[in-house]
This record gives sequence, C-alpha cells and structure tokens, in this order.
Amino acid sequence: MREARVNRGKAVFCTMQPKDILAISGKPGLYKVLNTTHRAIVVESIREGKRSAVPSSSRVSSFEDISIFTYDEDLPLAGVLNAIHGHLKGGDAPTSKESHEALRNFVTEVVPGLDQERVYHSDLKKLCTWYNELNDLKVLPFKDDEADAAEETADEVAEAAVEEGEAVESAPEEDAASKE
Repeated sequence: MREARVNRGKAVFCTMQPKDILAISGKPGLYKVLNTTHRAIVVESIREGKRSAVPSSSRVSSFEDISIFTYDEDLPLAGVLNAIHGHLKGGDAPTSKESHEALRNFVTEVVPGLDQERVYHSDLKKLCTWYNELNDLKVLPFKDDEADAAEETADEVAEAAVEEGEAVESAPEEDAASKE
C-alpha cells in the first residue's frame, strides 16, 4: 500500500511548478502547500510525504518568489535551477559539503554574472541541495508557462497553415498565370 502512495506522489511531483514548492525558515527540506488557515499553513514534505502545520507567523518562501542576485538583474530561482539542469544534463550538482570555492566556481559557471558579494556560501549550499532534491524527484526542468502558451499558439498556427496549405500554394500559381 505504501508503494502505491509513493508512485502516486512522484506523478504529482512531476507536474509541480515553482509556485507549488515552499522553503520554510528553520525547517529542513522542501514542502508543498496543501491548505492555509488564519493561524497555520498545512504543508507536506516533498521528500517524506509527512504533513504538518506551520504557524502563519513563520517565514515561508515560495520558489516563485526567490531570486539569485547577479550584477545585472535578479534571476528567478526556477530559471537558475533549469540552467543548472541543462548545464549538468540532468546530473547531480556538488553537495553542500563541498568547499566554498568549489561551490562558488560551480554556480559562477552556470550563472556568469553572479553577484559575488551578495550571494553567501549558505545560499550556494541551499541552491545545490534544493537542485539535487528536486532532480532526484524528477521535477526538473520546470516548464515555463509562457513558453508553453507560445508553443501551443505556434502549433495552432501551424495546423491552420496545413489546413489552408492548398489555398496558400495555389495562390502563387494563379499570380503566375495572370502575368503570362
């Protein structure tokens, strides 16, 4: 019975978006929000599947709201995690136990404009830990909602062009015949 629950959970995690993932200050791991009340937020641990209530006074951050400092602009965390996934071709990132220099060099490889003064070692450790946890659950790469909408629109335009293909192809022939 437990195995069926884990498989069902993995299917749910595969469709997770950054807005669905929470980091809670003082609590290890990542969480998924289930419900909110005036006094608490009911969350479920992504790794263990255990549910708990977190006081609404706790510092809770959605992955959608977290960004990484660069010299030019702040990059959304989801974009950085996707960039790491692409850079590593789905492999594992360095662990949080790596040296400060190794972690900083790795993240700077992926995010060349990383603000070296405002991004702390603890931030790099969290980034790599979160990446490895989400990658193990096969959640990465995140799909971009805007890119999905643009892709669907492009597909619809292409289908319409195929349906009208005969009319489009015959138009140039008619123009050539009228010029003769």
